[in-house]
Amino acid sequence: MQMLRRIRIGARLSYAFGAMALLLIIMIGVAVATTVIQRHADQRAVASSALRRDALTAKFHAADSNGWQTGYAFNTVRGVPGATDDSSDMRSKFLSSAAAFQQDLTRIGAHDLTAVERQQLATAENAFDRFMEIDAQIVSGYRTGTSTSVAAANDLVAGEALYWFEQAAAAVDQLAAQAEADSAADTATARATNTRGLQLLVVVGVVCLMSAVMLAWLTTRRVANAARNKEILAAVVEQSADATLALALDGTITTWTSGAERVYGYTAAEAIGRPVAMLLQPDSEARHARVLRGLAEGHQFQFDETPRRRKDGSEIFVSTVVWPLYDDDGKLIGGAATERDVTARKQREAEQKIADDRAARAARLESLGQLASGVAHDFNNLLGIILNCAEFVADDTGDEAADDLTRIRNAAHQAQELTSQLLLFAKREPTQVETVDLNTVVTDATDLLSRTIGSDITLNCHPGSEALPVRANRSRLDQILLNLVINARDAMPGGGAVEIATGTVEISGDPDQTLPAGHYAQLTVSDNGTGMSAEVKDRLFEPFFTTKAADKGTGLGLATVYGIVGDAGGTITVDSTLDVGTTFRILLPMSSSPPPEPTPEHRTRSSPDAANLS
Repeated sequence: MQMLRRIRIGARLSYAFGAMALLLIIMIGVAVATTVIQRHADQRAVASSALRRDALTAKFHAADSNGWQTGYAFNTVRGVPGATDDSSDMRSKFLSSAAAFQQDLTRIGAHDLTAVERQQLATAENAFDRFMEIDAQIVSGYRTGTSTSVAAANDLVAGEALYWFEQAAAAVDQLAAQAEADSAADTATARATNTRGLQLLVVVGVVCLMSAVMLAWLTTRRVANAARNKEILAAVVEQSADATLALALDGTITTWTSGAERVYGYTAAEAIGRPVAMLLQPDSEARHARVLRGLAEGHQFQFDETPRRRKDGSEIFVSTVVWPLYDDDGKLIGGAATERDVTARKQREAEQKIADDRAARAARLESLGQLASGVAHDFNNLLGIILNCAEFVADDTGDEAADDLTRIRNAAHQAQELTSQLLLFAKREPTQVETVDLNTVVTDATDLLSRTIGSDITLNCHPGSEALPVRANRSRLDQILLNLVINARDAMPGGGAVEIATGTVEISGDPDQTLPAGHYAQLTVSDNGTGMSAEVKDRLFEPFFTTKAADKGTGLGLATVYGIVGDAGGTITVDSTLDVGTTFRILLPMSSSPPPEPTPEHRTRSSPDAANLS
């Protein structure tokens, strides 16, 4: 078929060459005289048409810039944030249209214009320059933000800016009208010239002859360029980081690029001839069948963050575009797909969400701390008045009234303890810090903690092998241990085990970390109790939040721990699973000063009463 087609084309070219040669010999003389006239008419028509096209384009861009200016002005009045920023949607489109209009005027000025057209162009340029000056005043007024400046900017939009826009648009419109008239006249002249039969025949003969020669040359060049373009395109696809593959209509892989090999781990020899379903997760069979049916009907598909399976069995996520594939005759032969690995991006988005949640939780606790601090200070002042008055009255009353006043003082002292816990959470309670060995704190507290938690719970301590000097208040470190161990005991009503361990952790400069990079001492307290839900864990450090009965605790124990750790420059995190257990992890900055030598008589200074604060 291709050979027959080539023979027919060759015969037609031979007849065309003979006819054109005879026509050239007869009409060459007439062609010389008329060619100059025709060329001049054609040039005038082309120039007029180009001027008309540029003028109409400028007219469109002028209207476009005015519309976008009105748009960002409306957005500013409506209170859209950043409406006057050059990067905002409406404002950026206005600037783009204004730049395009300026380029249009420059192109118009490059044409061979008449004096009248030059005057119209100058009017448009001056009006547009004035329009842009007014726009700068408008933006300045909006960005100032005062009601007076905004009102003045609104007046400029509807007044002076609109006036200069109309002046520029009118001048461009006149240019377009004049260019259109010139184009019509020049086109008519060219057409009149074209009616000259003898010249038309000669021109046609010359064009035919040149076209035949050019056709042969272009055909050869086109074939070579097409082959070269296909090679370049194949190289681009092959070297792309994205996976590109072709499929038969039954889902069999027919083409497999090196990008697909990098994404999925299969070589071309391993992938070609196998069903594409080997890359899919088991729950994707229904959608896979639907895509194959759609390809057979000529439909295109696009999927974001679609799960896939690599050769090693690991899961990745890809962004996929699948489209039907046709041969040179337009026949549907299969489909093709381009898939980009977005696993890392998806993981970054998940990590960012965790970081945002953590920041929101910290901000909430900070707000609660400020509130607790204010309430605690005011309440403490009132308690001071109560205690002083009780002392005064006790000196002047009998034994029975003195007993009542004693109960009042005891209750007030207990209330002061609660306010002290609140101030600890809010980091408003002054503390005396010293360099202490975290291992020593844990070791000294073991005996008291063992007696506190009862015989049905085992306490295991695993202090680190090296000293862990930290700058903190020793009593408050004891309080942290007691609160965490008591919470662990309450989470194991049927008995269990509590594990206390210390060690060191090196934190790198990871933006997800709330602590700066450095060397930190780590304290972990773990239990195998009931665990907690995600909702409880999210509110765990809030003051007065507790899951215990009203007479079992105030909900200030863990809030106090949070405040003490934060005051020492550290962080506390919790991992918990229902019916599995809970682990508290505390990180404290390591001190450069060595801790003092522990004394034999040193013991924990925690009070068992702190257990009631959990």
